Amino acid sequence: MIAAGEGGARADGTNAELAARYDAIAYAAQPHARTHPDRLATVATFLGLSPPQVERCRVLEVGCNDGANLIPMAMGLPEATFVGCDLSPRALAAGRATIAALGLRNIVLVEEDLAALDPAHGDFDYVIAHGVYSWVPPAVRDGLFALARARLAANGVMFVSYNALPGSQVRRAAWDVLHHAVDGIADPRARMDAARQLARLIAAGPRSPHEGDDALRAEFRALAERPDSALFHDDLATLNEPVFFHAFVAHAARFGLAFLGEADVHTMSAAGLSPEARALLSTLAPLPREQYLDFLRLRRFRQSLLCRQDAPIDRSLAPARMDAMHVGADASLLRAAAAGKLAELAAGLDPAGGGQGATRALLEALTGASPAAVPMAELRSRFATAVPRPLPALLTDAYVSSLVTLHVHPPALAVAAGERPAASPLARLQAQTQDDVTTLQHARVRLEDPNARRLLALCDGTRDRAALARALQAAPASLPAADAASFVAHALPQFARLALIVTT
Repeated sequence: MIAAGEGGARADGTNAELAARYDAIAYAAQPHARTHPDRLATVATFLGLSPPQVERCRVLEVGCNDGANLIPMAMGLPEATFVGCDLSPRALAAGRATIAALGLRNIVLVEEDLAALDPAHGDFDYVIAHGVYSWVPPAVRDGLFALARARLAANGVMFVSYNALPGSQVRRAAWDVLHHAVDGIADPRARMDAARQLARLIAAGPRSPHEGDDALRAEFRALAERPDSALFHDDLATLNEPVFFHAFVAHAARFGLAFLGEADVHTMSAAGLSPEARALLSTLAPLPREQYLDFLRLRRFRQSLLCRQDAPIDRSLAPARMDAMHVGADASLLRAAAAGKLAELAAGLDPAGGGQGATRALLEALTGASPAAVPMAELRSRFATAVPRPLPALLTDAYVSSLVTLHVHPPALAVAAGERPAASPLARLQAQTQDDVTTLQHARVRLEDPNARRLLALCDGTRDRAALARALQAAPASLPAADAASFVAHALPQFARLALIVTT
């Protein structure tokens, strides 16, 4: 049933109301690779800042939910310190249970308002605010930046994601329609059902004579298929304010914070735009250029990095910054390799080589080493004199093109499962109760096969392959002996490829 929203009270955005929403419909929190300290430090280093060392950093996540993003970081960086704050008692309780099960001692989740975070927590090298800025009242946005001004370390980095304009204008039009229809419905699930019903009705309507309406119908089609968590906490959020980039930067500046760059460096590139658009961008200073990139791309969402205004930044592209980094194959490069298209990518980086020379060999070396990242020093020794131009310049282009990843502190993972394989403790814990598990690259993968999940949970480093096969033969879902042994032989390399096996 769809109920007219007129007269229905919109929520007030108080802490109690926000907590009630997240307790009513659980937010499906996920690890977010762009917020990992290694990613933040790497991008900051690439853009000319000297950020704090990752190994012993101090990290704060506001709106941490159940710790799905923060807990894997704490497990992978045992000498670092992590604090998460949230307003949902239910989410925090679930996160604390996971922390206790893993025996972590370097992380705490607290039920505290970000605007009144206990000073005893100290200062932070990295502050993460994913899914917060656009979804809280203006006073809380002020509180977020005031917190960063007071607690962000001298060369620290803050991650802030937010819905951006002009791209979110179409989304906002759809949100306004749904709010009008369902804001009078008190029950959260009935509210989502009514929103989906209306979205499907509009999406299936007759073709509009106005060409611009096609984008709005497409938005309603997408809304109708959103999972509950995204629909309720984003599209039907009681507070959701997209902002222009220039307004976001001006707001941060009032609190002594400056724009450093985007967590996805490739989004700062003009690749793919017309020659006329690139010519326009070339005339603009960095901040206006970013705003016009949003105009040209109709950007909907940003994941921006901020630093203190007084932080020393050298934005010249200095090759020496990459010397201490590791280089890995991005997912796009791995997909190209699987499709037999490495030659095309190599030709793009080295047109004269035709995709068959040392540049291709470099890309093959990176895909062959995946999921591990290769030290820059090793790549220099193998390829510096073979590739057609300076190796840092070549890899910079590959990085900005999202072909390779850079790391100042790559994850400790094994590229092959040994005789006694040890999987990530967090993934083993998750595999006991759910399909999705967190990798050592701070991402989620789905293991749909229950035997794969059983096997992963058994990989604690104490069993050899024969013992793992025998364990799979046991109830409740026993496998015949021959099938169990072949399943182990097949699955363990897949676990390593998915970055689930730790080094021993």
